[in-house]
Amino acid sequence: MESIPPSYTPSPPSPSYTPSPPSPSYSTVLLPGEQTVEETRRQALQTQNTGVFRRITDNITVVLRDQRPGSITPIYGRNGLVRGHVSLRSSEGLTEVTLKLEGHLRVETSGTTVATSVVSDSYSLWSSSSTEPCPKILPFTIFFPSAFMDGCQSRPLPPSFEDKLATDGTCSYTLSVVVSRPRRFLSSFRSSDSLVVPVCYHPRSRPHTPMLPSDVPFMTTVKTSPEEWHQVLSTMNATKSSGLAPVQCLLFIPSVQVYPLSETIPFHLQLRAPSSSLAQFVEKSAPDHGLPVLPSGEITIRVYLLRQVVRKVFEEQRSSNRILGEGKLTYSTPLPENHHSYRNVPLGEGIDCLDWDGELRCTEDVTVASFATSPLSVRDFIVLSLEPLQPMSCPLLASKQCHPIRLVTDPWSDHAVTW
Repeated sequence: MESIPPSYTPSPPSPSYTPSPPSPSYSTVLLPGEQTVEETRRQALQTQNTGVFRRITDNITVVLRDQRPGSITPIYGRNGLVRGHVSLRSSEGLTEVTLKLEGHLRVETSGTTVATSVVSDSYSLWSSSSTEPCPKILPFTIFFPSAFMDGCQSRPLPPSFEDKLATDGTCSYTLSVVVSRPRRFLSSFRSSDSLVVPVCYHPRSRPHTPMLPSDVPFMTTVKTSPEEWHQVLSTMNATKSSGLAPVQCLLFIPSVQVYPLSETIPFHLQLRAPSSSLAQFVEKSAPDHGLPVLPSGEITIRVYLLRQVVRKVFEEQRSSNRILGEGKLTYSTPLPENHHSYRNVPLGEGIDCLDWDGELRCTEDVTVASFATSPLSVRDFIVLSLEPLQPMSCPLLASKQCHPIRLVTDPWSDHAVTW
């Protein structure tokens, strides 16, 4: 039977549309009478890596793409794409060609070394079960995983890490090619060639919000934007025999408390106490008026970045410390007595203040951000240290306050970036 197609009613013609007017032109140049209310500093997008890394042996060559030109170690970021190919001198008589991505945390304490696997991925590039002969060039594309199982907890994959001062805690990654051949002579042995390439895993991270530029005066921002600052409180006690009152220490740091390795961290330090206690901080030769010119005296004041590497094997835990950067302090005028920051710790009668502005910055050789795993952790702190030059004769006792922070690899940005 012949089928008859159904009939359709023609659709009405589509309505006509009036073209939209062109969008107005914009310029960052201010016109007369205009002013900038808020400005976000943007950074240029990261340039694409176009270099090629090669590792060559007699029988195997590994080529890795998307590298920095001239790089001596391949570098990959979070969820990094590992792209390249394996070149074989001879592909005859092979049983399998395997690509392996492996990573290990190695921790040593009291002569005992424990290795924890964080990545162990294996990929067959070719096997004898294939109907096609093994080619001499085998391309591959794999990805770094974003996390690993740390006991029963999923954690972000830790970065490559090796402390120059404490080599008993490391995290390393390798990319290996294994070329297998049939067993020879003894049935329990199989001939194979391998090539191992150490790679660097460098996941990037950044603060969730920007901090104020270091060149903006503290006195200006603490009045207009007090939420931009976090107070770290500590006390420098005095000996009982001295009869002196303790010194209250207020360290103001940017409230984000997550700082890029490459940026300067501004801070403000204020010491509060009766003048008899603060006299220990005053240069003896300073003129006798309201505020000292060169506050230093009998006490050494330091604000610095401290990195603590913690290693744990079974129930034993060890740590080592390294200073990442020393703060530079400059004496400044104190806050006014009616300032809002005195509400929590108000100035009492007869209390004076000494104030300093300062800056902190990591040394250029620090490239790894803070991270945490069960066997190995890298923790960072801002430390305020007040230490008498002559502790046996000084009426004030040494004080050290360590405030935890997090260091990240990149500055804040207001646009999305593929890591």
